[in-house]
Amino acid sequence: MVKAYGIALYKYDNSSIKLLLCKSIKSKEKYGFLKGVQIKGETNEQTAIREFYEESGIKVANCRLEEFFIQKNEDKDIGIYMVDYHKIDKIDNYFKNDYLKNEYLCKENSEVKFMDINNLKPIKTKQTKIVQDIINYVNKKT
Repeated sequence: MVKAYGIALYKYDNSSIKLLLCKSIKSKEKYGFLKGVQIKGETNEQTAIREFYEESGIKVANCRLEEFFIQKNEDKDIGIYMVDYHKIDKIDNYFKNDYLKNEYLCKENSEVKFMDINNLKPIKTKQTKIVQDIINYVNKKT
């Protein structure tokens, strides 16, 4: 079974809650979290932090990882850690108008941006349940 781990960066922005999502170059319209496949010997947390950094250029300390969610699928399990945008140093340097700046965009993704949880674009099938669980989590924090 393939296992992929990543990070759901979230932020409270005025009266809305936003999640950082990406659209891969292979996807025509569906979005998902910044994540990737676990390398042998890595912990779930190490994979999530490494993959998030590779796809965004943003370093996240292990101590910033919050709640963990998993969606089990037939061929790939997806595990996502929550991270509060406002707890990362100099985070605003990476974004312009809620989009990850091009200099931090990896070759795998065509777009990385924050989206309001009440107005999400279509989500990848293997992440639909986990997205709903995460929306419920951030709604409860407010």
